[in-house]
Amino acid sequence: MEELKELSLALFQYGGTVIMAVLFIIYLFLDRKDRKEKEVEEKEDKKQEREANNAILKELSVSNRNIAESLNLLKTSMDNTNNEFKQHDERAIKSFQNIHEDLLILKERK
Repeated sequence: MEELKELSLALFQYGGTVIMAVLFIIYLFLDRKDRKEKEVEEKEDKKQEREANNAILKELSVSNRNIAESLNLLKTSMDNTNNEFKQHDERAIKSFQNIHEDLLILKERK
């Protein structure tokens, strides 16, 4: 009986401290659980973000290839046009030379 009395006195004397310790342990447990859940959510969010970034990079890569092909076609077209102009200029120069020679011949006959 005396032991029970001592136990109840100890409980009344240190009960608040024990309750605070138990509450602190419960808080730590719940806080850790919340942190783990948040970490899992953050990892999942980062994974989704990486996947979205990879998809964007793939689309940009395709777009860059298309632009490169378009520029290559444009360059080829411009080269062909330049060649045609050069040929035209050469023919025009030859024609003008022929006309010039004909004019010189006409001047000499007069």
